Amino acid sequence: MTDKPIIAQQAHETFQDYFVRLFQNKAAYDLSCQEIANLLNAKAGVSYGESKWRKEYAAFCRGMNYAKRQLNPDQVHTRILSISDTHVPFQIPIETFSPYVGLCDVLVLNGDITDCQAISKFPKAYRVSPMKELIEGRQYVIDLIKYLSPAKVIVNYGNHDIRFQQYLAKNLDSDLLELMPSTALELLIVDGFNHYDKESGIKTHYEPIKNVFPHIEIEYTHSWFCQIGDAIFCHPLAYSSSILKTADRAVHFFRNEGYSFSTMVMAHTHRVGSYKEGSTMLYEQGCCCDVAKLHYADGRLIPSQKEGYIFLCQDKDGKEITEMTKLHCLN
Repeated sequence: MTDKPIIAQQAHETFQDYFVRLFQNKAAYDLSCQEIANLLNAKAGVSYGESKWRKEYAAFCRGMNYAKRQLNPDQVHTRILSISDTHVPFQIPIETFSPYVGLCDVLVLNGDITDCQAISKFPKAYRVSPMKELIEGRQYVIDLIKYLSPAKVIVNYGNHDIRFQQYLAKNLDSDLLELMPSTALELLIVDGFNHYDKESGIKTHYEPIKNVFPHIEIEYTHSWFCQIGDAIFCHPLAYSSSILKTADRAVHFFRNEGYSFSTMVMAHTHRVGSYKEGSTMLYEQGCCCDVAKLHYADGRLIPSQKEGYIFLCQDKDGKEITEMTKLHCLN
């Protein structure tokens, strides 16, 4: 690639500063990890793979984050970036989350990673192959983790993810269901999958994402919710057209089930909003798909879908630091 002046090592910066600058501005410079590795290898006179440089940058970010927390022990302890409703193949670009590259301790994928468009009950003018969705969804999550470099990833399922099991239950003999996962996410995160191209006779194996990132803790919850500190992140099946009504129902559900929490972040509704109910802070985090490409609500006279996500900060006791939490609305 051409060594443009903007990405060349400057006279005043050390190699370490150059290394950090390239990764911090990866999206702005329109560089891939491999292109950064090529630049660094040329300067250092080595031939390391891109994964070594990428892991070194992830370690650098973790070290910087640890140092910041040591200097401010009563401030931010855990930073959580929650992204939901990507509905691959309708996902928004990963560069949308550029403010948080290297700055999230936990990445929560809060359900509906893939759309399962072809096997939905909605009428459709065209079909997106489930295999194509799986392959594209897997790559999107891989790119997202590489880009953000979180210390941990937690994955919940959503109502679109369990379409997989519902479709199989409707169309397969119950004995065959024992061979099948409950959600597409199990194939993406935990099991991996094979693509059998019948036309060419070629079988392609796709490793589970847990194996792609052995240095990052990746947890698939097998559930529609999880709890981190004093916050619940959930993707319920219930839905109400009234603003924040679904969130209100979710809060009462978890309280009745005996959960102790002071913050709830909810996906599924494709709305962005927040309010406080007593001592509990409620957030609807929006969706991370291109809503212009989704037509489920056309003509139904319901509020327009909102793209968004949330960056939530907690102190050492797992309590939300409200003034440092940021709910993003993208449209």
